[in-house]
Amino acid sequence: MSKLQVSIVKCKTYHPDELMEKIGEALRLIGGIEKFIRPGAKVLVKPNLLMAASPEAAITTHPEFVRQVLRLLKGINCKIYLGDGPSVFGSQMENIIKVYEETGIRKMAQEEMVELVTFDKRYMPASPAGGNGYFPLAQFVKDCDYILNIPKFKTHEYMILTGAVKNLFGLIPGTFKLECHKNFHQPERFAEMLLDVYSAVKPALSIVDGISGMEGNGPATSGTKRDIGLIVAGSNPVAIDTVLAAIMNARPENIYTIKEAIKRNLPGASLNDVDILGESLKNVVIRDFKLPDISIPRAILNNLPPFAANLLKKWLTFQPKIDTDICQLCDACVNNCPQKTMSNKNGKIVIDYSQCISCFCCREVCPYAAIGIKKSFLARLLGK
Repeated sequence: MSKLQVSIVKCKTYHPDELMEKIGEALRLIGGIEKFIRPGAKVLVKPNLLMAASPEAAITTHPEFVRQVLRLLKGINCKIYLGDGPSVFGSQMENIIKVYEETGIRKMAQEEMVELVTFDKRYMPASPAGGNGYFPLAQFVKDCDYILNIPKFKTHEYMILTGAVKNLFGLIPGTFKLECHKNFHQPERFAEMLLDVYSAVKPALSIVDGISGMEGNGPATSGTKRDIGLIVAGSNPVAIDTVLAAIMNARPENIYTIKEAIKRNLPGASLNDVDILGESLKNVVIRDFKLPDISIPRAILNNLPPFAANLLKKWLTFQPKIDTDICQLCDACVNNCPQKTMSNKNGKIVIDYSQCISCFCCREVCPYAAIGIKKSFLARLLGK
């Protein structure tokens, strides 16, 4: 079997001229955009628009990065639809509009005369290969000829990495994301669902905005912006994520989506499957890249024999906790908790820990970074 091509190109800024040159180089290394997308085709462009945040926060795909990708598509006369299902509150239209505005995507789309869409219509794809039942996808997935995936290179507390595979979760419309978090509330099970989405969607091309990314407790306001200075591109999201994991100095098999891909014998889940073009991997690995705080104890657990892991799991816990000095009582956490375990009582956010599934949706949607992590003694011990 021939190896999967993934290109790595250095790019330090979001200056339009540099972006056009470097994105073009990343695509030329793997055969050019027309190798993956037919001229004149209908294309859904899917950036990471997690929440209403400025481009400088490095939480979302930068609008100038998206702009240059759109121009490449316009250069081959594609009909372009641009959109995402932001975070877990995607059914509320006013929130979607706010996300599009604050991320700079709406203004950019207007300037480029590209149709900005919402995922209010959906369809049910065929039963996924993973056997996790049915889930809806945005109607545009079915109606378009191709999906062009533009993830942001970030850490993710729950899944360790949010890259090319995880970005496809935004194609599930609105509050159905809440149901996914509720039904697949262990990282391993959530990874199964994400691989099912990937199997149903199969994007034609993924181009990762890794110029400014995020380390630490990403993917949102609790993470730390980091200048990475890279563009990573390829046609296989699993292979791309394997390369991203290596760049962040993590073992690919400790990334839940890659671990699940290994179980399914999917190509791209090992660096041995990948032909890296452009920059060599050894020249771009970030040795001091900070992973999420909970990643170390979870990695230890993942590498134990099953009987030992199951024995320790109940003592290795992570739960959200409210920092009342920072909390603004905006109720974003209350409205977006899949289990409805959070409530605003007498001017204070209260958590029913007996029902909490530790999905950290609350931390992901909090605009003030007001939700910390409450760790068990074993979690604190292993995390040192």
